[in-house]
Amino acid sequence: MKSLVAELRRRNVLRVAAAYALVAWIIIEAGSVLLPTFGASERVFQLYVIAVIAGFVIAIVFAWIFEVTPDGVRLDRNVDRTSPVDPASGQKLNYALIALLVIALAVSITFNVTGIRDSEPGVAADIKSIAVLPFTSRSSDPENLLFSDGIHDDLLTRLANIKALKVISRTSVMEYRDTTRNLRQIAAELGVQAILEGAVQRIGDDVRINLQLIDARTDEHVWAKTFDRQLTMQNIFSIQSEVSESVAAALQATLSPDEQVRMAVIPTTDLRAYRLYKEAKNNLYKRLLETTRTAREQFQEAIALDPRYADAHAGLAEANLLLWINHADLSEEEATRAAQESIDNALALDPNLADAYAILGLMNSSQWSHTRIGTKNLDAEAAFRRAIALNPNHASAYMWFASLRDTEERLDEAIELYQKSMELDPLGRIPYSNLPMIYAKRGQSDEAMRLWLEAVRIHNDWPTIHEYIAIQLWGMGRLDEAYAWHEKAERLSGGIRIAGNMKLGVLAEIGEYDRARAELDSIPTSDPFYPLVGAFHVLLDGKFGEAHAQFADAIDSGRVPAKYIYKIAGDAALLSGNLESAKRWTLQANPILASDAEFTIDRYTARDVVRLAYIEQRQGNDETAFKLLSSVLELVESLPRLGTFGFGILDVQIYALLGRKEDALAALRDAIDQGFRGTIFFDSWTIDMDPYLESVRGDSRFQRMSDELDGYLRVMRDRLIQAEEASNLDSLRAKVEST
Repeated sequence: MKSLVAELRRRNVLRVAAAYALVAWIIIEAGSVLLPTFGASERVFQLYVIAVIAGFVIAIVFAWIFEVTPDGVRLDRNVDRTSPVDPASGQKLNYALIALLVIALAVSITFNVTGIRDSEPGVAADIKSIAVLPFTSRSSDPENLLFSDGIHDDLLTRLANIKALKVISRTSVMEYRDTTRNLRQIAAELGVQAILEGAVQRIGDDVRINLQLIDARTDEHVWAKTFDRQLTMQNIFSIQSEVSESVAAALQATLSPDEQVRMAVIPTTDLRAYRLYKEAKNNLYKRLLETTRTAREQFQEAIALDPRYADAHAGLAEANLLLWINHADLSEEEATRAAQESIDNALALDPNLADAYAILGLMNSSQWSHTRIGTKNLDAEAAFRRAIALNPNHASAYMWFASLRDTEERLDEAIELYQKSMELDPLGRIPYSNLPMIYAKRGQSDEAMRLWLEAVRIHNDWPTIHEYIAIQLWGMGRLDEAYAWHEKAERLSGGIRIAGNMKLGVLAEIGEYDRARAELDSIPTSDPFYPLVGAFHVLLDGKFGEAHAQFADAIDSGRVPAKYIYKIAGDAALLSGNLESAKRWTLQANPILASDAEFTIDRYTARDVVRLAYIEQRQGNDETAFKLLSSVLELVESLPRLGTFGFGILDVQIYALLGRKEDALAALRDAIDQGFRGTIFFDSWTIDMDPYLESVRGDSRFQRMSDELDGYLRVMRDRLIQAEEASNLDSLRAKVEST
């Protein structure tokens, strides 16, 4: 053994081994920083280390076989052992070892003490916007994908609390899961300067998260880090807080004390509750009836597991509100009562929860928008402003605030808020459908349609935008095209809903009553509005009294959401001559009229005020009727005639009720010239049975214009039938883009 050690020393094998170990340490330390910087995966780094270790074996073999002599490197067997050993060779190796040791210590101290391994501060000081792409789950287990998405969602929420950063919302970044687009293209589409990528690997109770922050303008890596933790709720949230602070530091975004506190919050300590909450949020994002119902149940289960989970309480409030607002699955009273309780619980547990304030704003705004009575709009505004102050990147708060401003007729502010929401959520759906509505409300139909068509290009599978285009076209008098767009919306949604169902209206307007009846018969029994099928059948048969009785019974019994059928019930009552019932349903449909003796007259009440004026006139109160009709006529002059928010021939109806026959006929001529083609969009009757037009119906000029309208309707009916027979409704939809 002694002879072996002596031989190893003589051949400098031990010195080479020590030297290689120090060099290998330097190489591995450098690789741990440089490889992630160039986007190398963990697997690449593992192979890198194996290669370095393999080099050690090669170095030892070479040291054994070769020897350094004054005449150069020679095979050991060719070295003359009779010549004196050159002491300088060993001494040089000793000096080299000392130098390598100093270098290794310097590298280790630099990487591990100064923190250069984890970040490169100051590289991206001018970056103020970021998108966090969906994290990759390094497992085929679907549960791990959900876990990965949960980590991603929480990190987004924490980063969004940083006022100095613009952070793109979840709905937009999720569109880039498994994308083939490069980072520069993604950044350009989302309007950001930096991209954060990540991968999550979960094995049992251990989790590894690899993250890297990239300046998308230069493709340079700003920061990278790997987190290895045992899986506990505290560790999950502490990692997210650490990551958020590290990203902020890399971008030189200063955190306020309040922001630091909010990022350190641990929402729950129960992993099962956390998993249920994340599943519920995913279901809520889809905005479908069944997924929203499921989300509500999952939020409730999460709360049962952890009653102090403030986020789950806020989520439950949102689910209940959406079941009322979007699906009429709950009554307003039931939804708001449950939502208020959940919001109170959420804010009691976390007074700085931005989501809770945003949802409180949504509830108050929705309640006020229905009645426009009281000050809930001011309460909603205060809640939205609080949510935005806590989370400046809360796209939903901006979006819901915009909707409130729209209802308040503060349209310029609504546009700004929608644009801000779209800036934070470039692929979010709701602003793409609602912003064009404001332009339609202003009578800017071309701009509204341009924006909707752009939305279709982005969200071609979303039925709502197709339906909004259909409604606008119907209001513009383009019934065949409207039908085609509605048909596409219906196919995308997988079903129809009778309330507001435009296919019934279009078919009735063009005289296709048998097809309209067939549509009614196709309504599934599971549809919330199925109880109204019989009422619509008798309405199509012209049995207005019977139709009114059935609508009234449906409202009084609570079998369908009343607010959706007040108008049609009022129209049926009016056509049947039941003036008191017509007045009753009119005031129910517009509660602000019932609370205001002077009647608030605006675009939302104008048509109902004309109905009330007609009733007053029929009851002999001519002075009251005249006052109401004159006030509405003055308002109508400022509104668009056609489109979703058009007044149609309301001016014609007012002139007729006022006895101004010539003005009525002139206004009807103007309406037809602008594109007006039928009244069912605006009222629940055809022009030939319009009760407001009795004073002009006997005039031959009116009859000629009525015949002219019938001619236009026949042309559109024929075009529609031809397109259907050729299975080419796309040709009708394409007409929108060519005009």
